[in-house]
Amino acid sequence: MSILRQLLLSITLAIAIILLGTLALSVTAARDYLSGQLQVQSNDAAVSLALSLSQPANSDRITQELLVSALFDGGHFSLVKLTDPQGKVVISRSTEAAAAVPGWFQRLVPLSNKSATHVVTDGWRQLGEVTLTATDIYAWETLWGSSLRMIVLVISAGVVWALFAFALVRWIEKRLLAEVGEQMRAIGRGQWGQHLAPRVAEFSGITDALNKTREQLRASSDEQNAKIESLQIEVNQDPVTGLANRKYFINEFLRELDPDRALTGAGAAMPGGHILVFRQRDLGAINRHMPREFVDQWLRTLVDRLRAMLENMQVGEPVLARLNGSDFALLLAHCSAPKAIMVAERLRAELRAARIPVGEGGLCRWVQALADYAPGAQVGDLLGRLDYALMRGESSGDDHVQLTSDDEPMLSANSESSWRQVITAGIERERFTLSLQPLSFLDGQLLRQEATLMLHSEDASEPIPAKLFIPAAIRLDLSADCDIQAVRLALSWLTMNAGELTVRLSMPSLGHQNFLLQLERMLAEKRAQASRLLVEIDAHALVERHAEVAALCRVAAKSGMRVGVRRLAQQFNALSQLHNLQLAYVKLGGGFVGGMAHSIGSQQLTVSVLETARALNIAVYAEDVPDAVTRNILANLGIDIMSGPGLGQRPDAGMVA
Repeated sequence: MSILRQLLLSITLAIAIILLGTLALSVTAARDYLSGQLQVQSNDAAVSLALSLSQPANSDRITQELLVSALFDGGHFSLVKLTDPQGKVVISRSTEAAAAVPGWFQRLVPLSNKSATHVVTDGWRQLGEVTLTATDIYAWETLWGSSLRMIVLVISAGVVWALFAFALVRWIEKRLLAEVGEQMRAIGRGQWGQHLAPRVAEFSGITDALNKTREQLRASSDEQNAKIESLQIEVNQDPVTGLANRKYFINEFLRELDPDRALTGAGAAMPGGHILVFRQRDLGAINRHMPREFVDQWLRTLVDRLRAMLENMQVGEPVLARLNGSDFALLLAHCSAPKAIMVAERLRAELRAARIPVGEGGLCRWVQALADYAPGAQVGDLLGRLDYALMRGESSGDDHVQLTSDDEPMLSANSESSWRQVITAGIERERFTLSLQPLSFLDGQLLRQEATLMLHSEDASEPIPAKLFIPAAIRLDLSADCDIQAVRLALSWLTMNAGELTVRLSMPSLGHQNFLLQLERMLAEKRAQASRLLVEIDAHALVERHAEVAALCRVAAKSGMRVGVRRLAQQFNALSQLHNLQLAYVKLGGGFVGGMAHSIGSQQLTVSVLETARALNIAVYAEDVPDAVTRNILANLGIDIMSGPGLGQRPDAGMVA
């Protein structure tokens, strides 16, 4: 409550107390006066009657009754009584008439109406005693009427004061406070307004102070605005890279997750999007081995490359931020899943190209995680999911994009819908091609071509490789259709080209109801090309889907096709299944081959794999060879077919439609 209203309320209460006190005092004074008058009336009448009855001429009973009746009939007494000396009532006249006054008023303001007595004598002889009680009907009616008039007067005075107080408050608010308040709000909005003149002399000090304050604020406004702008830049940007910082990124992310904004914003047609987080795993070691200025310049250069990449890919309004020293984030609002995965893959290539040495000759490592989101999602859950995916990427030892954790669904409803549309359109309209990479001996002699299935989408400016869309196809139960497209393209290529070709099959396709039947029919139609075709499956399939792999090998034996196994190092339990299957080769790769230069145990295990495979007439290849040292170790062990950056060659990739 405002001070003005408190003051008016206190004055109103004081006036109310005064008026009520005046009313109480007036009623009490009137009551006391009327009570006294009743008593005087009773006393005077008792004396007069006693003197009249004391006269010898009035000593007979009839005359006494006439005198008592005459006095009582005047209506001013409610009781007229004559008693003998022994107290026996000789003559008595009384009435029970009551005044037309509310009972509560009589109880609240009681009148004191006592009876008056006087002795009747005949000389020295006592003849009796008279008792009179004045009637209080007229006193009550007089007191009640007077009280009503006082109450009306008090209420009228209160109403007049209330109207005056209300008019006073309205006048002050309208004439001065409203203008002062508007001036203050204008100052708050940065609108300085005009000079305020006092309309009431008592408020001249307030208006003068307000005018001085306005001038002081106007003088410092420009300086404060400049400081605020610099602080906003400092608060919302990373000082080293110039990227948005964590606070700004989280705020933007929260805006994107707001369901109301998603319904009314520009992205309502495609709500949600994707968020990509990438981490520099070796930033601490880089800072220890490199000057701080060099590291900062390297990060700024990297950021410039990433911005240029996003601009070239025509990514609409991305938010690139640095969450902390080693973690970076890219918010891709309203971005479809195929385009997001292509952005992630291009970013991975940029990060690989910008790596710098750390430690003893090794290059710094990056790890990435990608998640999709929909309006209404929780920021904490999404970031926790991404952080867990980054940890899985760090433990896996490679820089491939981690899509989700093993115990969480990979696709949300929004992402699943976009993937289904792209993959289904690719299958129906045959928007697939093969990307070829030669597999050669150490001496450079070509062994065969290895094909990777590529998906073409209108949302992506470049073809999407199988390693990026096959996980989504598996989730949507479309992997078998994609693998059939790969085999179809491979047989077409073999029809027009000499040599051998390898295509990869996903493990879930082997368990699909009609996949092996379709594959067998396609191979039977092109038996000449089938003898030069090799299909490659994951080593996990030998353990988890052994029956389906055996059926595939039987289909291959009928048509002349051969079957190979990749990623044996990630599932060495598959070694026990090799003797039951007709396989052409097995591949070792990944972290197993990458750490061979520093692990005698890995070299010994490789020797065991070679002995087992050679006994079964199965060739052993190596992939992901990181350097020349590892290449020489593998060559000394007897492996002469390899692939990877350590071979010192960059084979040209071709594209087959």
